Amino acid sequence: MSAPIPTWSRQKINGTPGRPEVQAVRANGPLKMAMAEMKEAYMTHAEALIHSDLHTGSIMLNQEETKVIDPEFGFYGPMAYDVGAVLQNLILNYLSHYAHTPNRTERESYQAYLLDMVRDIWNEFARKFDQTWAANNRGELVPAKYWDFPGGNEAFAEYRRRYLLRLLQETAGHGGTKFLRRMMGIVTVWDISSIADPQKRAVAERLAIRIGIRWVLERRQINSVEDLIGIVKEETKDVEV
Repeated sequence: MSAPIPTWSRQKINGTPGRPEVQAVRANGPLKMAMAEMKEAYMTHAEALIHSDLHTGSIMLNQEETKVIDPEFGFYGPMAYDVGAVLQNLILNYLSHYAHTPNRTERESYQAYLLDMVRDIWNEFARKFDQTWAANNRGELVPAKYWDFPGGNEAFAEYRRRYLLRLLQETAGHGGTKFLRRMMGIVTVWDISSIADPQKRAVAERLAIRIGIRWVLERRQINSVEDLIGIVKEETKDVEV
């Protein structure tokens, strides 16, 4: 069975344009240029072996171990893609609860938990990445002897900081494109598609589009994971359900 087309992006059978929101996205020049840049990065930045379809449904864990399934799309690509995919998947779940959890107190508590998870995932990834790199700097890019000069340790630490900042900004870009793909493409997510009320589903879809656009367009102004979370909070502060 084919995936349902998002509520607010359906077009008439005779081929006439869909709702204005969709056409505005499709005609947004700066956004389309930015997404073309993210596509170029996806196709050419062979930084690491990535899963390429990572989301919460592919991750299984308990107190002792974590396992990831469905690796059939794996290839050498930009490592920020997997991180961005997981973070946007959590935010889609966050948005879905405007419909799935009518009780405001329960909803806000769970949504705060999800934002904490987004924060923790990035912070722990960055911490472990930096720690592992500093302790095992044997690669060809910048081996240990490259930094063998007065002030070299400080320069190496700053280089790693800048590298991680670039990864965070690319996480925003790739995550933002995933928002748009999930809402305007043919493959959606159960969190959103399972909302029975079309009007409530449209609320979540519109929010996802707005957040995705901002993650992509504002990615180079992102300096911490708090900036990503801040965009989510700004776009959802006046939601009425």
